[in-house]
Amino acid sequence: MAKARQECGGAGILEAELTCPICLELYREPMALSCGHSFCRLCIEEALYSQAVWTCPTCMADLGVTLELHNNFKLRNIVEAFKAIASKAPRKAITSTARRESLQQDEGSEKGKTDVVPCEQCLDEPQPAVKACLICEVSLCQAHLSKHNARDFHQEHILVEVGAGKEEERRCRDHGKLLECYCVREKKCICVLCSMAGAHKGHEVITMKEGHDKELVKLSSIMTDLQESKSDLVTALEELQEGENQIKNNTKTLTSDLKKLFRSIKAELGKKQTMILSDIRSYEEADLAVVTKARKEMEQKRDLAEQNLRALQMLKEQPDIFLFFRDLKVVTDRIASLDLVAEDVKVEAMQLNDRLMTQYETQKKKFLLQLDYLLDDLRGEQPRPSPADTMGNRTPIFGSSFRQGIKIA
Repeated sequence: MAKARQECGGAGILEAELTCPICLELYREPMALSCGHSFCRLCIEEALYSQAVWTCPTCMADLGVTLELHNNFKLRNIVEAFKAIASKAPRKAITSTARRESLQQDEGSEKGKTDVVPCEQCLDEPQPAVKACLICEVSLCQAHLSKHNARDFHQEHILVEVGAGKEEERRCRDHGKLLECYCVREKKCICVLCSMAGAHKGHEVITMKEGHDKELVKLSSIMTDLQESKSDLVTALEELQEGENQIKNNTKTLTSDLKKLFRSIKAELGKKQTMILSDIRSYEEADLAVVTKARKEMEQKRDLAEQNLRALQMLKEQPDIFLFFRDLKVVTDRIASLDLVAEDVKVEAMQLNDRLMTQYETQKKKFLLQLDYLLDDLRGEQPRPSPADTMGNRTPIFGSSFRQGIKIA
């Protein structure tokens, strides 16, 4: 009983080792990753298909940018042997839970060395194969590869890396023969029968080696042209970068210069405003002085007129006729000597009439037009007619017509 239990336990452990960690079934077409873990071919392809970065489902090791899947022939043979033994000797089945528990115990641990393809020529202990001959359809270790290459009739055989793609990809789908020739017209690898009796009959057909050499020459020419184009593009990009830098530097300098220019214009306009407002105040003071002087003279004449009116009123009321005539001559002579005429004083206010405002607006537009010409010169554009040709005789912005002073008639 104990022996049977031990055999059952050993079979269970072996089955757990031969179980795919993804589907939890015995391996079907086991494939080995670069990290050493194996999976069913369909399981690992489906698992890696949805991954942006390929990692091993068991140890999460990075598999790199180029996925390498190798047929695990040794593991496949063990699985087949296990199935054969299991079919002949019935045993107690192991539940999925037991399988999963066994797999979980080994999860994350490295189990053995990376499996390799065995040499098919070794009789005793197979050595790792280093090359595969497509003509002989056999994998060879280093020792048997040397013997293989030593034979003259093997010199034209095609040797590839072990596990370098599926073998059916290297065979003709129509004839099942090895693809040994190259159709120059179709640029396609073909078999011998295709060139003799197939769809490529009558085409220019050469060996794959010759085709490879020719295509390498073409590729070298294409690479030379691409390298020249790349060099030209690099030079053009450098020139564009220099142009971009120059534009930015010129814009920076131009912006600084224009800011200085407009600050200078604002400063000059400020000075001109201060000067004109000062002149207006001076005109005001001078005109007010004339008005004040005229007012004082007229007030004096008014007072004299009022004084003589009182004297005449007193003379008019004089009851003594002698005294009346005595004072009459004195008063009338004094009045006759006085200048009591009210002078006509006309005050015209300072103002900007419509004509002057139109002139000032014209001058402003011409000034702004001059700034536009300055910008055109900076851009290097075709010059427009000079502002001097369109302005004619300039009217001073603040001419003599600005002030209409006080006129005393």
